[in-house]
Amino acid sequence: MLVFSTVHAHTDKIAELKAKLEATQEEEERVYLLCELSKQYWNSSFSTALKYGNKAIVLARELNNQKALALAYNNIGVAYDIYGNYSEASSYYYKSLRIRESIGDSAGLSASYNNIATVFATQGNFEKSIELYTRSMEISKAINDTKAVALALSNLGSIYQEKKEFDKALDYILRGLQLLKPDDAATLVSLNNIGFIYSKKGEWGKALSYHHKALNFSRRVGSTVDEAYSLSGLAEAYMAGDQPEMALPYALQNVELLQKLNSKDEVKNASELLDKLYIKLGDYKNAHKYLSLQNQYADSVKAASVKTQLAELEFKYENEKAAQENLLLKAQTNLQQQMIERRNTAQLFTGALLLLVGVLAVVFFLGRRRMHRLNDLLIQKNRDVLEHSTALTLQKEQLAGQAALLREQKEELEKLNSVKDKLFSVIAHDLKSPLTSLQGLLQLIAKGAVPQDKLKPFMASLEASQQNSLWLLDNLLLWSRIQMRGLTIKPEATDLNGLVQQNIRLLEPQAEFKELQFTCDIAASHSLFADREMVSLMLRNLIANAIKFSKKGGYIRVASTLKGNCVTIAVQDTGIGMAPEKLASLFSGNSTSSRGTADERGSGLGLQLCQYFIERNSGSIWAESEVGKGSTFYFRLPAASVTQPEENAPTVAAAVEMA
Repeated sequence: MLVFSTVHAHTDKIAELKAKLEATQEEEERVYLLCELSKQYWNSSFSTALKYGNKAIVLARELNNQKALALAYNNIGVAYDIYGNYSEASSYYYKSLRIRESIGDSAGLSASYNNIATVFATQGNFEKSIELYTRSMEISKAINDTKAVALALSNLGSIYQEKKEFDKALDYILRGLQLLKPDDAATLVSLNNIGFIYSKKGEWGKALSYHHKALNFSRRVGSTVDEAYSLSGLAEAYMAGDQPEMALPYALQNVELLQKLNSKDEVKNASELLDKLYIKLGDYKNAHKYLSLQNQYADSVKAASVKTQLAELEFKYENEKAAQENLLLKAQTNLQQQMIERRNTAQLFTGALLLLVGVLAVVFFLGRRRMHRLNDLLIQKNRDVLEHSTALTLQKEQLAGQAALLREQKEELEKLNSVKDKLFSVIAHDLKSPLTSLQGLLQLIAKGAVPQDKLKPFMASLEASQQNSLWLLDNLLLWSRIQMRGLTIKPEATDLNGLVQQNIRLLEPQAEFKELQFTCDIAASHSLFADREMVSLMLRNLIANAIKFSKKGGYIRVASTLKGNCVTIAVQDTGIGMAPEKLASLFSGNSTSSRGTADERGSGLGLQLCQYFIERNSGSIWAESEVGKGSTFYFRLPAASVTQPEENAPTVAAAVEMA
């Protein structure tokens, strides 16, 4: 386990920093508060760490504070390092290093060399890594930074551990541990590394002792990353002792923590360990599950094509954003320069005026004619000053307008980037997951690890997963049509009972998989005046949602009632239900998708499209739910008997924005 300068996030510490940031008016203090907030989110929220880091970069540039700018670059590099994006991490580390070399920041140089060495180590370039860790340690010794020396020694020990030179590794790590105080959180890394070394040497009893110490300490200080490494070490120690049943709970806790941290490379390694554990225990179903998860994260670590497209789009966005910020800064600078020139011009003319008054006083007695001539000259000068002042005011207004336009364009770019991130996120994860599962199953079959009599449950699960992916693709394509060209709404008299029966038949395979029963209480006389295709999509999404959250052996009821000129349709299930806070945010646009009772995935698009189509067909939608008892979704649409306009011309739906 290699270490960079990490920080353990505490809620109280974060709240204190945010309060200081809100209260202070000093820009120099603000830039360092932003850097500290970025560090606090390293181990808990990658996106928030980037947000505060980028804000610190912008402010440091405005203040021309090179030390703070280098610190902000370094913080973003660590965030990418923890996230597993070593290419981006290296880019930011070298930006920080160049600045620190130019300003002679010794402590900063030591940290930069340490972090860059960590990246080389993850890539297997151990010789370059040893060179940089040694350089970091020498700088730290020169400035008497004992903690940094200990960190470099620990990392050198980790390198020799990777090279399987275990005795040399123990020597370096123990030397570093002696330099640290017992209550220093930095000792966590050394404790875990010693445990891993003893496991490799076959002394798994000693390994357990060190990993348990690290686990208790990491939970006491709130370090999620170190807790995950401690759990991994305990699992590996028990595996080294041929006790897979003791290793299993620690391995499961480890992968759950790493998924929360979204550390892709470590999730892949943890999934590989669980795959081996379950095969050793004879549980092939769970072995397949974690083999699929391993392949999924392996694809992500290898920079699959979807991730590459996202990186390119993000790079273009950041460049455009930086260009616009530069234009805005340039406009502000020009405005300030012109204001300074205007003030200097005014001062110049004021001086000239005083000089003229003095001359007039001296030559007053020389004659009124000369005095009149000088007065005329003064009037002309004043007129010139006024015209120049008016021109400057007009230029100021124009520059202010340009600055406002640039801000609007920046906000629009951020909005488009958010939509792009959501779309590619759905494509990259929800559509790829069934294919990854299929790939994992085929690999297990090819290895002969799955008996023939156990294939049928796998095939049924994969069939349901592929069907869900097709519906997700339908929703994505429909959403894309709305975004790009608009969608035509064609209301017509629609047979409700026929549409319900059609969608029930379509969804029967998924219902049979969970042994669900359907009840259809739709009156034959109930007919809607709405777009037939949109109503069919609403029914399909709501019934599919009911199946997704229903428990095995439950039932689903679809019913309708006629009241006045409207028909109300209800889709009821006996599933897991929703908490009041989840129900309250369901149609707010901020609701996120949850996994079903059979671990089914979703994109969050279904209910958004239902709400959008129902509202465009002059209807409304709402829901009732109770945890553990199920949910009922209602939507109301005009009945076919309602008097329609003389010309039932199609209407064009505006683009719906995906939350």
